[in-house]
Amino acid sequence: MRILVIGDAHGDFASARRACERFAPELLLCCGDWGDASEVAEADFAPLTAAARVYTTHGNHDAMELLSRLRNHDGSAVWIPNGDHVEFDGLKIGAIGGIWAKSRKKPHYVTDADVADHAARLAERGPIDILLTHGCPIGLADLTPSGRHGGHRCFLEAFKTIAPRLHFCGHLHRAQERTLKNGARVINVGSIHQGDAVVADYDPPSRSLEARLVNLADEG
Repeated sequence: MRILVIGDAHGDFASARRACERFAPELLLCCGDWGDASEVAEADFAPLTAAARVYTTHGNHDAMELLSRLRNHDGSAVWIPNGDHVEFDGLKIGAIGGIWAKSRKKPHYVTDADVADHAARLAERGPIDILLTHGCPIGLADLTPSGRHGGHRCFLEAFKTIAPRLHFCGHLHRAQERTLKNGARVINVGSIHQGDAVVADYDPPSRSLEARLVNLADEG
């Protein structure tokens, strides 16, 4: 099964469609930031849900009311709420959206306590194969374009608690990855607006799951 993982479209649905056309995924995952309410419409998602089953977490630039009502062709919800998970062809996919903050002043803010609670819920439902977050674990695939660390400790602790096989994150607009000694991988999918994405292949019988970073400019 082919899986395509994207993030940070910020209204650029043309690049998302182009990636789907090129890689023909059965499953499309997103780490959030499809775009603010002024940048997205329900019709923008129709070509994507027609091409693949779509699941997403949310970022700090998402029209949450729109995401919450989006449905795949089989009626399943596109958006995965924080601390929840879905299953597809034997894969368990969990999500913790939003960005770290000291308070819940804005709807897309999550505190240390929030992330810890969401992680604990997912760990109870484990094993989780794929974790989708918008924010990044500090020290793991969290370099900003300027070279500074942009991750947060709460997401690192969530990664340790949930122990997914693959942890996909975004927010920083810089594609990068880190593989740990135990084989677990953290991959920042970068920005599909810049052509960044991840292509993964999953074999249900063997449960093998391989992923690689790609860029649309290099895949022609």
